[in-house]
Formats: sequence, C-alpha cells, structure tokens
Amino acid sequence: MLVLEEGPVFISEDPVTLDEFISSLKALHSMDALPKKLWDLKIMAEGGWVHLTLWDGGEVQLTRDNFIEAIRTSIQNLKAVLNNKPVRMEWLKFKLKPPSHEVLEMFSEPEDIMDEYEVQVYGSTYVLEAFVNLEGYVEELKLLRAFVADGKLPAEEWRVKWNVDGEIKRLSSKGVKKPEDRGLLRELAGLKKLSAGAAPPFVRFTLSTYDPFEVLYAADSGKGEFLLAFVLYSGMAVKVPKNALLRAIDEAIKDAEKELKRVKLSGR
Repeated sequence: MLVLEEGPVFISEDPVTLDEFISSLKALHSMDALPKKLWDLKIMAEGGWVHLTLWDGGEVQLTRDNFIEAIRTSIQNLKAVLNNKPVRMEWLKFKLKPPSHEVLEMFSEPEDIMDEYEVQVYGSTYVLEAFVNLEGYVEELKLLRAFVADGKLPAEEWRVKWNVDGEIKRLSSKGVKKPEDRGLLRELAGLKKLSAGAAPPFVRFTLSTYDPFEVLYAADSGKGEFLLAFVLYSGMAVKVPKNALLRAIDEAIKDAEKELKRVKLSGR
C-alpha cells in the first residue's frame, strides 16, 4: 500500500512479503522510466503526470514528482518501523467506513449495526484498519482528545502507566499465569520497544477495535508532538504534531457522531 494525498492506495489485492515490497519500491524510486505495472497497480506516465489504475478499477492521477515522493516517503517510513522507531507524520487521518448497503440489510437493531463500522488510521504511512463499535469509538476518541488537548487523564487508573519497566518486572515476577496478565505484559513489552523519546504518563486506548483488537498508548513526546504507539497488531509508533493530532481527532469525532445520530434516528 502507498499513501498518496488522495488517501491510501492498495497496490495488490493479495499479500506480498515485506522484503519484496521494499525492494520493488526501491527499484521503482530509482527508475527513469516507470514500469507499466506494479503487482495489481497499472501505471501510465505521460509528461509530468502519472495515471494509476487500481486493482478494483479505481483511478488516481497525480504529478510524477508527488508519486516519486510518496514512494521515497514509504521507503523511509518502513525503515523506521523495521527499526522500532516512531514514524514522524505531519498529519493523521481516522477514516470511518460505514457498513455497505448489503450489510445494513442483514441487521435490524442499532446495536448490531454499530459493530459493522471500520476505521482506517493513516498519515504518510498506513497504520491500521479494524472494525470498531461505533458508540465505543466515539467515547474513546473523546478521552484521547481530553488527554492530548489538556493532559486530562481518564478516570480509570488502569489506563495510565507511569513506570513501564517497573510494571513489567512486577508482572514477570508473578509468573504471568493469568491471561489478563499475559496480555498486559505483551502490551507493555511492545510499548517499551516503541516509546523511545516519550515521557510518562502513557495512556491506554483501544478505539473500541475488535477485529483486529488493537491497543494504542498515547504520550507527550515533547517539542509539540505526541506519540501514539500501536502495540498489539500494527506494532508501530507515530509522532504527530499536537495541533495536527487534535484536528484529526476532532474530525473523527464529528464524522462518528454524525453516523451515530443517523443510526439511532433510522430506528435500526
């Protein structure tokens, strides 16, 4: 997948190995003449423009310079992810995908429909796509906004981690027999690996994801930036300017509340 100004673009319907993906992007970046195809992505270059035809029939047109820059950025960001370093992004998007018409016809209760929404999280690199519970998603976004905007901590103390190393030692010394302890230890191990440069408190959110289930920890990383560490499924961290992150969260809340109101008013 490449992330262009227009949004994320799937270049293959089927999974490809990471090594193959990176090597292909590097080759593409160094070519004077662009190939006509990259997996399922058809490429037509004409003058200073590049016309892309996606595997699902969609089309995107952008300048050659923007296309090459997107490839360069993808390579750079993938290197950061592979080295467990945060990816710096100037912007972030929480894109809510409503259920299809076919899915809506299968359900009659609002509670069922609310579980059929998906969210995509991406900036200059794709971070996550997961199903969410719409109502829980709105609640989580509001808690995240309160923390980013004003440093307000959630009322639930279990969400807030002040001493990651100390908690890892505490859990390890217990033998980690309970499933919930094993899960928390896995989260904290991922957080420790991804949180370099950020200071506690680290605050836990899930965005109400469930397929896949993801946990992100947010923290102030200084210099007007916030760290979001996606510790379970994505296994990567991003650093986003505070103002850009607040804009992304506000937009996400607005979109989600609009959908929530529509679902409840529809009587479904």
